[in-house]
Amino acid sequence: MSEAPAAGTGGAQPAVRVQAVFHVSNEAQAQTVAARMVDRAHEIANLPECECDVDVSIEHESPPSAPPAGL
Repeated sequence: MSEAPAAGTGGAQPAVRVQAVFHVSNEAQAQTVAARMVDRAHEIANLPECECDVDVSIEHESPPSAPPAGL
């Protein structure tokens, strides 16, 4: 986790960036884990004591030995 000025705010507001990398052998399991993480981030952001916004960006990388998705 790291703190950096929020983009587009002129550096006035702090931002916290959380990055997670996980490896699974099952695509459905990976999607489930990612969905739970996103849901939890939104739940936490909506707590009265938090008062923050959540922006989510998800990147998916196939293992080098796997054929591209959809083939």
